[in-house]
Amino acid sequence: MSYGASYKSIIAENMYKYNRPSAKSARRRRLLTAAAGLFIGIVNGIFGAGGGMLAVPALSFIGGLDDRHSHATAIAVILPLCLVSTIVYSLRGSFAWGVVAPTVLGVFLGGIAGALLLKKASNDLLAFLFYGIMLFAGIKMITG
Repeated sequence: MSYGASYKSIIAENMYKYNRPSAKSARRRRLLTAAAGLFIGIVNGIFGAGGGMLAVPALSFIGGLDDRHSHATAIAVILPLCLVSTIVYSLRGSFAWGVVAPTVLGVFLGGIAGALLLKKASNDLLAFLFYGIMLFAGIKMITG
């Protein structure tokens, strides 16, 4: 078999493995993702955090991303959201400035470690840990 023939057969095989969404389906997914983003922004603005906990499942279920990509994309989405919330809270004088610097240092180092671990973790482990933490946080909020 020549190089050209094998290349064409690989393309033909893989063409049918990827189901491209229709334009209508892609548009609907973008609208649903934007609506979820609006809701996540409101939640993050009200509570000062929590947007990432909602962004991951939204990106998984609505956006169709796997767990690893959902987590990484949520981080990219949350950054501008947190900057906006930071500005609003700062203008209202809502910060405890004495704990900002040490917390930022810990979060910065933890973020690097977490990003490196994300690359090595399986999707199943990520889902187990993430939803386990969400469940724990929910129970903690209910029980006080």
